[in-house]
Amino acid sequence: GGQPVEKKIAYIGIDYHSETLSLAVKVEGTKDISDALTMKNNDKSILKYMKKLSKEFEVRACYEASCNGYTFQRKMENWGFHCDVIAPSLIPKKPGDKRKNDYRDAINLTRLYANGQLTTVHPPTEEQESIRSIVRCRLSLKENEKSVKLQINSFVLSHGFRWPHSKWTLKHRAWLSALTLRDDFSQQVLAEHLGHLEYLSARISSLDNVIKEIADSEIYAPSVKKLKAFKGLDILSAMILITEITDFRRFPTPKSLMAFLGLIPSENSSGPKKKGGPITKAGNHRCRTQLIESVQHAMKKPMISYKMKHNLEQVDPASANIAIKCMHRLNKRFWALAMKGKSRNKALTAIAREFVGFIWAMMTQPEPAAI
Repeated sequence: GGQPVEKKIAYIGIDYHSETLSLAVKVEGTKDISDALTMKNNDKSILKYMKKLSKEFEVRACYEASCNGYTFQRKMENWGFHCDVIAPSLIPKKPGDKRKNDYRDAINLTRLYANGQLTTVHPPTEEQESIRSIVRCRLSLKENEKSVKLQINSFVLSHGFRWPHSKWTLKHRAWLSALTLRDDFSQQVLAEHLGHLEYLSARISSLDNVIKEIADSEIYAPSVKKLKAFKGLDILSAMILITEITDFRRFPTPKSLMAFLGLIPSENSSGPKKKGGPITKAGNHRCRTQLIESVQHAMKKPMISYKMKHNLEQVDPASANIAIKCMHRLNKRFWALAMKGKSRNKALTAIAREFVGFIWAMMTQPEPAAI
């Protein structure tokens, strides 16, 4: 028989919704979109369409990571079709393009995909994803706890009671429980809030135990130990970074990790002058918030505390060296920026960006040789 003819690639951009899919198809080597349609989001129709296309072409599909997460990608791979998940915050957009239209989204996605202009996301395995959702759940409960505390504070103040010392200590909580308000309904409101707060605090500490167990498991322990060697990172913050980033080695440079975390300055370059703006805030906000919180210690004198000494003993010399260097560098850099008159927030953001460089170096260094 004759040689099998090499199939051309059909690039498919998919705008995914729970009810419908809008697709656009562009065949390799052609200029125009060859097909654009909207179909019901059910497996039968999708599979039928993909099979029809794959008779003639090699199918390469992509869609934006959204509410659906990676389920659709896993489904496509199970059916034997190549499917990429695209990072939504990294899709090039024309300035001033404010129209939202599924059709145009799909066509635009297909064009960029065929030109290789999109950043694909490495989907975590299902186990990694479930561990990430535990960590995210812990973070969102903490947010809820914060807002309940604020509600209690303002409610008690509105009744004319003020606590003069630091809040949420055991003494403060005992004082709250013992308050007598002016009527039964107000008393009930306070009791509801305090009950809710107690529930949240209990759930948070229960999740902390689960996360600690995962961090001690043999898959996560080596990475957690390395990250904990840094001043300002504990088990939870290490697990946030590990579960959100999944694989540090997929970032070829520290800058690409900084971009993923939205910590690089945005650019405003019209005309000859290049002007850096505020950070892009694209990418992962959970990691970014955590890092900016973690570098708060950099203002203090760089000393190796008892706890840090213990953490440094848990890692190899090369990793310990990176962690110590990092501590001195961040402190020096913070004060250099402060002396220049930079605001505290700007200085912290700048050193959080440097911190990412050290984290990248720590997590991508070759494994130490076994002795």
